[in-house]
Amino acid sequence: MSRTVDLYGQTDLGRRREENEDNFIAVPGLWETPSRALAGAIDGVGGYEGGAEAALIARETIEGYLQHFSFGAPLQLLKEAAIAANNKIFEERRANTALSRMSCVFSVAVLDADKEMMYVAHVGDSRGYVYRNGNMLKITRDHSSVGMKEDSGYLTEAEAMQHPRRNEISKMAGEQFLDAEDSNHYFDITEHSFLPGDIALFCSDGLTDLVTQAQMAEILASSGSLRLKTQQLIDKANALGGKDNITVVLATYAAAKKPGRKRTKEAIEIPIATTDDEPNEAMSVMPTTSSKKKISILPVIIAFIVGFLANWTGTKFFFKTNEPPAALPDTTAIPVDSLPVTDSARLQQLDTLINATDTIYRDSVRRNALQGY
Repeated sequence: MSRTVDLYGQTDLGRRREENEDNFIAVPGLWETPSRALAGAIDGVGGYEGGAEAALIARETIEGYLQHFSFGAPLQLLKEAAIAANNKIFEERRANTALSRMSCVFSVAVLDADKEMMYVAHVGDSRGYVYRNGNMLKITRDHSSVGMKEDSGYLTEAEAMQHPRRNEISKMAGEQFLDAEDSNHYFDITEHSFLPGDIALFCSDGLTDLVTQAQMAEILASSGSLRLKTQQLIDKANALGGKDNITVVLATYAAAKKPGRKRTKEAIEIPIATTDDEPNEAMSVMPTTSSKKKISILPVIIAFIVGFLANWTGTKFFFKTNEPPAALPDTTAIPVDSLPVTDSARLQQLDTLINATDTIYRDSVRRNALQGY
């Protein structure tokens, strides 16, 4: 049973900006597969002309590329889409002098619930997180000196959020033309686990400059829909000042329900032999596990005859005993005719029974051999 990725994205102007240069991607059912989705946050570089245009180009190019091309590994396709977006922005910069400094940053991912993986393309200081078991896992790294110091532990989260050079970034989409080899060093193309119950979060720095990871986790842990959680994150950033555009995209999925396998056993009708005066009836029984061993009643017959003989003659038979059998009297020199009539008759009857037993045994052995026992 295929899993379905649920996602929701929203962008907000904030409290201090006059224009929203952010954008986002939230495409469910990527490649017509409910278990796959495309999600990401895009931030037009503030202070430069064309930031909103660059973010829009990135969105349209990445979405269009991945919706058009579906054959290949998701990570490779996402990398190609990121290169296409970068080069499209670069070409627009060269063609329009008014937009010569246009650029953007983004964190975009292909989510695959069936494989429990996400494939990420990242550049700049937008971020990607995974909320799992009460913790926020940062899956991207900021392309800035302050972000690198925070990721390495040189700065605490609080110190990095207050650092005066926090928003100085070293990489942006559209700054230079990239080929396949260049992109390996310019973009971060990575993959990360995406488990049932996880919440993937992609956001612009309008959220992470003001809202701590602990505050994010508290909101994501609360009950409610992705839409509600997204609005709560945006509201939290605005309540703390809302100094930049705020973009949030959330995605999650539930564990697939495995259909129960009900094993039913059909009743097998076995006819029961009856007399001519009684109607035939069928007895319904449930089939049992078959066995390769076939049971013969021959040992039961032999044991019955031996027991009967032992009881009738008063003779004791011993099997698998460690004691030597008692010595029998030497009767070879005594002719049978000289015995008393009663003893002679009994011996003849005994010989007849033994011969009959041998005949039954030999016949049974022949039948078993022919039938493959």
